[in-house]
Amino acid sequence: MISLPRSQYTPIGLQLGPSSATLVQLTGPRQNRVVHAIAQEQFDLDDRLPVEERDAKIAAELRRILTDHHFKGRRVISCLGSQELFIQNVRLPQLPAEEVAKVVAWEAEERLPYPVAEAEIRHLPAGQVRQESNTKQEVILLACHNGILERHLNLLEQAGLTAVAIDVEPSATLRCFHDAARDSQLNSVSCYLNFGDAATTVIFADQQNVLFLKYIMQGSNHLDRAVADNLDLPLTEAIRLRKIVTNSPTLDASDELHRSVIDSIRSLLESISTEVENCLRYYKVTFRGKKLDQLVVTGNESSPWLIDFLSERLNTDCKMGNPFERLKSWPTSTSILERPGRWSTAMGLAMKENSEA
Repeated sequence: MISLPRSQYTPIGLQLGPSSATLVQLTGPRQNRVVHAIAQEQFDLDDRLPVEERDAKIAAELRRILTDHHFKGRRVISCLGSQELFIQNVRLPQLPAEEVAKVVAWEAEERLPYPVAEAEIRHLPAGQVRQESNTKQEVILLACHNGILERHLNLLEQAGLTAVAIDVEPSATLRCFHDAARDSQLNSVSCYLNFGDAATTVIFADQQNVLFLKYIMQGSNHLDRAVADNLDLPLTEAIRLRKIVTNSPTLDASDELHRSVIDSIRSLLESISTEVENCLRYYKVTFRGKKLDQLVVTGNESSPWLIDFLSERLNTDCKMGNPFERLKSWPTSTSILERPGRWSTAMGLAMKENSEA
């Protein structure tokens, strides 16, 4: 029998937002990975476009990106985002593992905004919690309507991509930063704030187990629109100006652009911070005895000045997540290393095959 060598390239990790795409492909053995290809682009799409036409334009853009940035092969691992998933923490009595899925399905019937028969349902174990004098089993219910999943797969097919797996964004983010061998020794608990296009994801994780998960439905797109509305600018110009400020290592109070942009987004940042505070409070009450080791900020908005803002607002030391720390060598491009947290989810998707498949 002739044994064919396995491809040295990972599947392409694709994070597809409402108006953006982030792609990462790695190469090399697991302990010696480097970036082969990497790209992030915004789509200038008319919100009034019919769904079919919008998806066709996104697929055409993806085909162009794949060619322009020399991605190898067309195998892809993508993820479902905040607008595509239903997520809820559920408390169950202590049950044998084989019983949990059945009970989660019953719970889903009561909670989902659509029939269970029309959904893909999964759950993540989140550990044991105390409720009064009882010990409960907490799980995280995840569901996606079949129609949404079919649309996602059809878009990938239009782009000439073959889906190896469809992941969820929180799992990809967690995979990117967790080293199971190291963290099992430390028994550490981390909180991750992942700023996406449509939402900010709050994840508490112990080793590679998600303990708590919540979407705050405010993200980059909301910040862009706030600048456009407050300064009476076209959205494309607001995005350009906000990007300048986001990329700045520090804020300059004497700079008119910095002042204008920050004044426009201040209330949104305060609102997000308040929601994160509520999550921290819930975690401390629910998972007593599990000390929080670190709070990592990642995603599109992760920048030094935002880290400082959140550290002061939350009264907690925050650090910027850098997904390239998991690699043998980092990319050399300054533009890629600028705000490295924006690559986290796509990188975690590209890591999925070797670690889990």
